[in-house]
Amino acid sequence: MGNRYSKYVNTDILKEAREIKGFSYRDMSKLMGFKSPATYYNIENGLVEPKISHINNISKILKTPSSKFFNFKVQ
Repeated sequence: MGNRYSKYVNTDILKEAREIKGFSYRDMSKLMGFKSPATYYNIENGLVEPKISHINNISKILKTPSSKFFNFKVQ
């Protein structure tokens, strides 16, 4: 269990959904308005904690409920 935020991100499911849609890291970064593909890569691989706005954007782009990709417990 290496990545700090991977417990919040279903990395395999998110990657698979992105690939099924035919998007690369670069495509997702552009669609989300990021300057660097690394920003999206870091979210997908659980290296950074995604912002709520990023979670919502990913869900819209991949046309999948965010709960399938992210395990955030609201406190």
